Amino acid sequence: MPAACRPGTAVAAAVVIGVAVVLGWRSMQRVVVAVEAGTPGGPLLGPRVRAWYKQAIGPVEDALVAWGVHPDALTWAQLGVSVLAGAAFAAGAVFLAGWLVIAAGTLDVLDGGVARRTGAASRHGALVDSLVDRYAEFATFLGLGAFFRRSWVLAAVAVACFGSLMVSYTRARAEGLGLTMQEGSVQRPERYVILGFGAWLSGLVAHLACALRGTPTHAVLAAAVVLLALLSTWTAVQRARHAVRKLDGNGRP
Repeated sequence: MPAACRPGTAVAAAVVIGVAVVLGWRSMQRVVVAVEAGTPGGPLLGPRVRAWYKQAIGPVEDALVAWGVHPDALTWAQLGVSVLAGAAFAAGAVFLAGWLVIAAGTLDVLDGGVARRTGAASRHGALVDSLVDRYAEFATFLGLGAFFRRSWVLAAVAVACFGSLMVSYTRARAEGLGLTMQEGSVQRPERYVILGFGAWLSGLVAHLACALRGTPTHAVLAAAVVLLALLSTWTAVQRARHAVRKLDGNGRP
């Protein structure tokens, strides 16, 4: 067995994560949401999941508000963590990269929550947040592309990156024309989940496959990237269709 293979550690980590998932699922069932789930054209992560996660990180948000942390600091921290995630992907540390992607997504949620609670929300902050989000996503995809540079998956990485940027651009352009744009199956939280969880699961599977086959495989990560490419592209198309219909219905500005 190659020295890099650590199947025992992978199994232990899988058990711990599995227990955490079960406990989180049971906790999520007790969350009460005021909006209906399953809205046509709505995000894959429904309101119950989003409300549960915000509740789970609530103590962290409370601490940040108590310490007087400015939301812009969280925005820039998200960029730094995303750069680290890209570097981890490029270095082949897929399991670590997955957790860094999830951490970046959590910071993205926290900066908005802290801004609203401290009264620091502003157009300036919203602009900075949107711009930094795009750079953060690109940094992560850049590292992912470096990891798959000798594989056909590189094309899927490019499509996923472009599709993700188009999802955000379509919303920004529509809102610039005076429309409200909340539709889309795969929004930013879904992208964090697909890529982050796909990466750390791939890291676990790679160690187990390495023990069985003698060589690691990251087929799970490749599948996650392909799924993200397809769903991001579809979401951009969804938003474009909704925007066109609203413009045709309201009259062009």
